[in-house]
Amino acid sequence: MQSRHVLIPALLALFSTPVLAAGPGKDETGPKLGFTFEADFEYGGDDYATVSFTDGSSQDVKAGQGLTLALGGQYKPSGESPFGVRATMGYKFVTTAASNADIGIERLVFEVLGNYRWPSNWWVGAGITRHTNIKFTGDGFAPDVNFDDATGPTVEVGWKWLALSYTNIEYKDEFGFNYDASSFGLTLTSKF
Repeated sequence: MQSRHVLIPALLALFSTPVLAAGPGKDETGPKLGFTFEADFEYGGDDYATVSFTDGSSQDVKAGQGLTLALGGQYKPSGESPFGVRATMGYKFVTTAASNADIGIERLVFEVLGNYRWPSNWWVGAGITRHTNIKFTGDGFAPDVNFDDATGPTVEVGWKWLALSYTNIEYKDEFGFNYDASSFGLTLTSKF
């Protein structure tokens, strides 16, 4: 999974770019544009592979499991509006605890979600998620397998910068087999 070693520094470099959001003294009634950084910890889906260790233990690699690091943008029609839209692009990966192999699943994740925020800082959101470049890497212990791109709905319930999410999505591998890659997640969001 060498692409992870390139994408994570690229995400961090993008994260450090200047903010284009409106600064102090700007009109609070106009549209608001800014950046978003997200970290999603997700779990679920079908077991795709099981890795056995020399101590007799094993670990399942689930199709929906993984950590996603994402950057994107957010838009609100005005500073006072409870409605907003955010679009992100991220990298999702899961790997095993094996010390001599890098076995897991990686993919690019694109999301567009609309949300509604109450004055109490509780909010709900819903939208579409697209996974591309989905690949299982066996690192010499199992064959590498590619999957078709996949699209599914995502819903969120959050408070301030923390949310619970659910994504309903299915993967199809290069041999024609389908796997449930749906997941529940904990999302940390920073808007700037």
